[in-house]
Amino acid sequence: MSELTDTPNLASSYCPRCEPERDSVREILTVCWCEEHRPTCEGADDARAIVGGGVLDSAGEVNAATNRPWCELVHRAMHSKSLSSLGESSGTAP
Repeated sequence: MSELTDTPNLASSYCPRCEPERDSVREILTVCWCEEHRPTCEGADDARAIVGGGVLDSAGEVNAATNRPWCELVHRAMHSKSLSSLGESSGTAP
């Protein structure tokens, strides 16, 4: 047998809402929510979140229009650097 199967579980399960008097400092506790107090996976703001293809498409178009001048500037600079490095490696003056 392995150590894990030989080691007993020393923690006791409890529901924090059913047993608020239990102290996790004084005893080893494992949170085990009962059906009545089980927290939901949905947050308060989930209903307000807008998720969908239309939102992503429109944001992408806006960003592309804003980014275009920067993209042209960067690519122009990269293109001119690559041309100058080609001229240096071939032995011709730029």
